[in-house]
Amino acid sequence: MKKIWIILLTAALCLTACGKEASPQEVPAAPPEAPAAAPETPKAAPVSQPAAIEEPEPVTVWSGWPGVTLSLLQESYPVGVQEITLVLDNRSDGEICYGEHFSCQRFVDGVWQDVPFKDRVFFHDVAYCLQADSVWTLRLDMTLLEQTLEEGLYRLTGREVYLREAEGNTKEASEPWQLDFRVTAEAQPEPDYALYISKEPVPAAEGCLVTDRLPVYLINNTGKEGQVLLIPHLERWNAVGEWEEVPYQENIGFCGTPDPLPIGGKAWSEDMLYLWGTLEDGRYRLSYEVGDTFDTEDRAYGEFTLYTPEAGGLPLAPTE
Repeated sequence: MKKIWIILLTAALCLTACGKEASPQEVPAAPPEAPAAAPETPKAAPVSQPAAIEEPEPVTVWSGWPGVTLSLLQESYPVGVQEITLVLDNRSDGEICYGEHFSCQRFVDGVWQDVPFKDRVFFHDVAYCLQADSVWTLRLDMTLLEQTLEEGLYRLTGREVYLREAEGNTKEASEPWQLDFRVTAEAQPEPDYALYISKEPVPAAEGCLVTDRLPVYLINNTGKEGQVLLIPHLERWNAVGEWEEVPYQENIGFCGTPDPLPIGGKAWSEDMLYLWGTLEDGRYRLSYEVGDTFDTEDRAYGEFTLYTPEAGGLPLAPTE
């Protein structure tokens, strides 16, 4: 009997266990969580670029008094330039007085910065005088500066220029003179011999100069006396961008013997109407043979612009 109860109890336990496995409540699986969205990367604020600094328009001719101009022999010079020629042109009715003092500045990051001198540099505290209707030159020594001049835009600043009228009265001094120049790798040094003609356009009437003669100044920067053959050679800049020779009038002749060219230079003038007749408005180049010896194998050049005054008196723009 006991054995039957054990069998029945075992069967009941099996039925209970099977029933629990057959009737579980199915719970739907939870959906997988969506991955969290990555935070948006903030956009970088635009960086404002500094505006390009424009260089000032170079001042190549200074005029402190009517008829008085100062200019440099060239508008650009090579790196490491050692000497620069200042040309003083006095076409006024009086005498001008000036000194040899100057300072140098370089245009950097929108401002003019001083280029210092070497230690123990001094200038002679003297006044030079230039008579009316005269041209003269002053050599400016760039080796006095502490550093050689590299590429860039530079400014030379001098002192006041005084004007003494024909009556002997001295006017108030002008503002200090200032002239700009560039230093570039391509520029050439000043020539030993050069020809200066006023940088102001030359007025004409009916193709002839308003003045009787064209004044020029032959520059000799060699430090010793040279020679010049005073036979002028005139060219005109034509429409195709070339220098074209202007022929002489008929029956024009010259002496073929050179003249002495003193240290510093020599004033001269040419009767343009007599030599070449009526000239058109435009850009011209005048030249002379020069040299250290009687052979005069080099040539000194100078340019000028001839124009006929119109309403407003504006000159013709040079043809490039």
